[in-house]
Amino acid sequence: MARTEFPAKVRQAAWERSKGRCEEPGCGIKLRVGGFDFDHVVPDGLGGTPTLDNCMVLCRAHHKIKTHTHDNPIMTKADNQRKAHLGLKPKRPFPKAPPGYNHWTRRIEP
Repeated sequence: MARTEFPAKVRQAAWERSKGRCEEPGCGIKLRVGGFDFDHVVPDGLGGTPTLDNCMVLCRAHHKIKTHTHDNPIMTKADNQRKAHLGLKPKRPFPKAPPGYNHWTRRIEP
């Protein structure tokens, strides 16, 4: 699935709403050019839409924290559940070969 970016009008409206400050609760740092990102409140990978209600302006630090600690684990879990449901993921990993196992002869060598 391709990532859905926010249209220019939505980015402009979100920037005006934020008044140039990070919208992460408790942050409010003044944003500088190139030091902020427009982030999906509900990740687009989970059905979030590119609308103003689903857009927030975050400083780079909070965008990175939100993405890596919140969004990525949730999206990974959803992907794994979908794959398991479709039978695309093995139920358990293949066992490792024992020490000394030769893949060519398929025997354990001393």
